[in-house]
Amino acid sequence: MDWKPIVAVVAILVILGGVYYIYSGREKGPESVRIGVVLPLSTASFASAGQECYRGMQMAVEEINANGGVLGKPIELVVKDDKGDPNTAITVATDLITNEQVPIIVGFYSSTVTYATMNAIKQYEPIVFVMGASSVKVESLVGNERWFFHMHPWDYHRQGTVIDYFLHYINPTPQKIFVAYEDGVYGSTSYSYFVNMSREVGAPWDIKGEPFKSGSSDFSAIILKAKDYDPDVFYIVGYPADYPVFFRNAKENDFNPKLIFIVAPEFPEYPKDIGDYVAGVDVWSPYLDIPQAKDFVAKFQSQYGRLPEYWAPFCYTAIKMVAQGIENAGSLDREALISGLESVQMDSPLGPVSFKQTGNTLHQVVDKLYVVQWQGGTVVILYPDEFKTGELIYPVPTWAESGG
Repeated sequence: MDWKPIVAVVAILVILGGVYYIYSGREKGPESVRIGVVLPLSTASFASAGQECYRGMQMAVEEINANGGVLGKPIELVVKDDKGDPNTAITVATDLITNEQVPIIVGFYSSTVTYATMNAIKQYEPIVFVMGASSVKVESLVGNERWFFHMHPWDYHRQGTVIDYFLHYINPTPQKIFVAYEDGVYGSTSYSYFVNMSREVGAPWDIKGEPFKSGSSDFSAIILKAKDYDPDVFYIVGYPADYPVFFRNAKENDFNPKLIFIVAPEFPEYPKDIGDYVAGVDVWSPYLDIPQAKDFVAKFQSQYGRLPEYWAPFCYTAIKMVAQGIENAGSLDREALISGLESVQMDSPLGPVSFKQTGNTLHQVVDKLYVVQWQGGTVVILYPDEFKTGELIYPVPTWAESGG
């Protein structure tokens, strides 16, 4: 049998197949580096933070891709909405790991949702960079894992700042503090840390606490309990959608503590929703005198027409850190990527950032916080001294005196 014609046909088919493969590859364009994202984007209590975080991520991706991407490829965000629900978060995170097979997942907001999700997916040991989740229950669960990276300060960072400020910067020192805290993992552990750390430092104040269900439409019952207690400081540990409701109920019931103090008081809608004089603890401020912060604020204002809330620079910085980690690794290999992230050092809107060990966490970014107060429709930084731009107004005017 003459094999020459058959060999010739096979050779032609191989050549044509190679040409088609090359042509198809060019048609598809460069492969992207896919980063998983899990955020609450459509639930009232959490959506404002989740959406702000996503805006920051998008800004970072646009800048990175405009400069050639990472490893010569564009970054693509594979976004999943966890709806602020633990079961949904577990489902979408598992999908990103097992089906999408992304090399890293960035995001997560509430402590309750994050705790449930980490508990469910830790069997896979995925590389995750968690933006929120300040509860030490999350830290105790996964803080020492090499695959776990964390942006937000933990409970002990926040409550240490609050107690130090109350003790050394408010004059006269508060004697009675009422703490309203959301009844999930975040609020409950925050309250526990505030009570225990106050005792440890010998703080002179009496504390009364009351839990609440985040997302409720009326907190009058708690306001009336607080009014009856007559505290110097009314300290609320909740989520963004909760605070306007508390303030509305406080006005309606003529509750006038010397100071209302909240967590993360710089959401852009707050001047309209809660008015002046509210103070609080925050992890970043658009009023910081940091060159990279000023640059980020200018870019954000140009794009969105307002000042950013801290979730935007947090998540912008996170994507930039992941991009540098991937470049350091030189690939998406799991162990190489972990090592690449561990070696990240960069300037950012948050200041200089890197992953450092703190408490029981191997890879922590932010461990310092600020105290601020709304005055005249703008934010005054009160603490720490190196960033201070004004003095605390204390006691604050009553609702009647302020025209509230």
